[in-house]
Amino acid sequence: MQHGPFPVDFEARPYDPDRMRRERIERAQASLKKNGLGAVVVFDYDYHRYLGYYSFHQYARRRLGHFVVLVEGEGFPYVPIDHMNGHWEQLRMPWFEGKMVLETAKANQLMAGFSEHPQFMVGEMEKMAAEIKALLVRHGKLDRPCGIDIANYTLIEAMKRAGIRVCDGNAALCDAVRVKTQDEIHCLRRAGVIVDSAHWEVARALRPGMTEFEIAGVAANACYKLGADELEGPSFVVCTGERSGYGVPNMPTDRVVRPGDLVVIDINGVGFQGYRTCYYRTYCVGDKPTEFQKEVYKAARDGLVALMESIKPGLTTDEVQRNWLKRGDFPGGWGRETRWPQPGRHYFGTVCHLIGLRSGDPGATVPGTTANLGYGFPAVMLEKNMTFAAECGCFTWLGDRWAKDGVKIENCGVVTDAGFESFYRFPYQELIACGLPGVY
Repeated sequence: MQHGPFPVDFEARPYDPDRMRRERIERAQASLKKNGLGAVVVFDYDYHRYLGYYSFHQYARRRLGHFVVLVEGEGFPYVPIDHMNGHWEQLRMPWFEGKMVLETAKANQLMAGFSEHPQFMVGEMEKMAAEIKALLVRHGKLDRPCGIDIANYTLIEAMKRAGIRVCDGNAALCDAVRVKTQDEIHCLRRAGVIVDSAHWEVARALRPGMTEFEIAGVAANACYKLGADELEGPSFVVCTGERSGYGVPNMPTDRVVRPGDLVVIDINGVGFQGYRTCYYRTYCVGDKPTEFQKEVYKAARDGLVALMESIKPGLTTDEVQRNWLKRGDFPGGWGRETRWPQPGRHYFGTVCHLIGLRSGDPGATVPGTTANLGYGFPAVMLEKNMTFAAECGCFTWLGDRWAKDGVKIENCGVVTDAGFESFYRFPYQELIACGLPGVY
């Protein structure tokens, strides 16, 4: 990329955070109108950031209680008032002038309950419903459907008792985020720059004797050092040796890498300005790759290239899948997937999913071969500036066990007028050997 990651005073750079905030709100407001909603109540922290609100209390992701209220036609959402009565967060986020008012949005475990005093949470949710209702009344939206993204039975019932026409708000939120703005695409590219370098650090560090935990630590350290603002989890996939052969994703363990092992690692969920990565690579450690390892790697690589080349604007997701399967219609190819439990190559874990606020945004999915296993997705038209993660996994079932070596490779990119443009540049055309002893 030509420029550094942040705006500066001495040259025009492609990333404009003010423009990104404005355009995202415009998309969200248009989606409310399109879906007939008067408002939407949002608990999801990634959607909070999409709507311009960011809380440093990320532990509250697991203590659902913070919510924002986006009212149709009223610009930015109403958001929680901070513990200093607006004198702390208002300074950081001045675009919420007059909107930082919600007193019942708190980082508490409101969805988990309170076993000793079950009626306490009922009362708290009654307060939440009353505050939401007051906003709807103020803006003349009480007679309109009010969406909600995450809730529990008690909160939904409290909203109904308050006279709110509560409904599912996820469709409107999904519709808003599915096509990315130029600044969102820039952030996804920049996240890829961070993980390009993290893969280099991993490849340089890999050696026999490391544990999978250590490998994940090298990746996490590199990401933070290079400017990642969040690691989603962190939920890096690290599967080595035998664990690479029977299907990923799996979280890292204390398994020790041995000479000749394949290492599958997905440095995923790495955030730049809230936009994430999904970035598989496979390496060979401590020895030259065997012919079998090279064959499996080539099968996964060819499948990934064909999948990326099948992505075109104007095609539906099922058309992309059919084109991809047709390109793999040869013995051992992905278009002739071995039927379980027959011995042979299995290309499960092959998919194109949306990438953006999460390492898997909701919406359009090209299911790869999984549809042949009965997990089909409805067809969706691909549009320019949709962003996808394309991944291909190849694993070999021997009839009574999985072969020791499995491979998965992945690139994220954007749908352009010409097709699919990858954000990532770390090499994947050949199986890279790391930590070789001596000279071969």
